Amino acid sequence: MDIQHGIIDVHAHVIPGVDDGSRVMRESVSLLKRAAEQGIVGVIATPHYSRRHVLTGLKERAARVQEAIRETYPDFFVYPGQETFYHNELTDRLRSGEACTMAGSRYVLVEFDPSVPYQELFQGIRKLLGSGYRPILAHMERYACLRNAGTGELLSCGCKLQMNYDSLQGSWLSRETRWCRKQVETGVIHLLGTDMHRMNYRPPQITESMKWLQSHVSPDYLDRLTRRNALHIINQENIR
Repeated sequence: MDIQHGIIDVHAHVIPGVDDGSRVMRESVSLLKRAAEQGIVGVIATPHYSRRHVLTGLKERAARVQEAIRETYPDFFVYPGQETFYHNELTDRLRSGEACTMAGSRYVLVEFDPSVPYQELFQGIRKLLGSGYRPILAHMERYACLRNAGTGELLSCGCKLQMNYDSLQGSWLSRETRWCRKQVETGVIHLLGTDMHRMNYRPPQITESMKWLQSHVSPDYLDRLTRRNALHIINQENIR
């Protein structure tokens, strides 16, 4: 299966030895093998951005990971990206190249403190948009403020929302699981990601979530969530 037809993961900590994700290349390969076994054919590697330690050579690091996994899965793709933590200088860091966009596009995977007030989150998103970037809010389910404020204003201004696959897993008795599933069912989520880190901490596991998705959303929306919108990023196209 090639990148045009399989699942593309937009949130993966598989660059070894640079953050709290994979520690060594062997672990990166193990993570990606497990992902590939579940139908994932490519990832945008998103190590955490740190103001204290600028990560250089990200494109080359991603290429080395791709070369390693292709010994087993010859058609697997690894694209460079970054998960950026929002701060006032983020747009300057993006312009200078110290922080990286997703696969060379104008899309930026951005996270905030989970307890961030809604207005602070919204202003950060607006600042990125005003600087010509296209923000993707990482693991949107973590922000308590969105439980009250909702997502309408963010969506209206052009922000895209990413949710982690594992947030869709679990029992319908769980209030958290029900809320996350409702976001998907109402169509506000644009992208899904594993947020894989290590084999013993948040390994890629999408099988249960995919079963739920296949029985609760349309085939077209499922394709957009798992493949087509990610492909738009890679091809430097707009997510609609």
